[in-house]
Amino acid sequence: MSREDLIQEIVENIARCQRPANFSKWHEIGLSHAQLGMLFMLSHHKQLQIKQIAQYLGISKSAASQVITLLTDKGLVERRVEPADRRVVHLMLTAKGAGVVKKLHKFKFAGLRSRLENLSAQELEKLAVLCKKMASVI
Repeated sequence: MSREDLIQEIVENIARCQRPANFSKWHEIGLSHAQLGMLFMLSHHKQLQIKQIAQYLGISKSAASQVITLLTDKGLVERRVEPADRRVVHLMLTAKGAGVVKKLHKFKFAGLRSRLENLSAQELEKLAVLCKKMASVI
């Protein structure tokens, strides 16, 4: 297997490990993949404009706006108009939205933790060393 193939396989396996162990709990939240991504993005950046979200996701402002509208309708995201320039709208999580993200993190990490439970102590030690090495170059 080539180096590039190995890297791709590692990336895909890490992504699979981050999926929740219990999909029924994940689906209870009732949000699309795009909506989940935007919630995580707003959680990380605290405040964004639709233009920034669209650029980051590589989608049109219209598409980003549609997803944000669904999230605001659910009470998860708040739009705040800039008083100095009413054309500028800042998006941020509501308290309810922050609670959903906290739940999502719990499910996501539960999936990863359950997969790590299957490793031996030696394997966990090796993985910890490799993860620390990877994290040090980020």
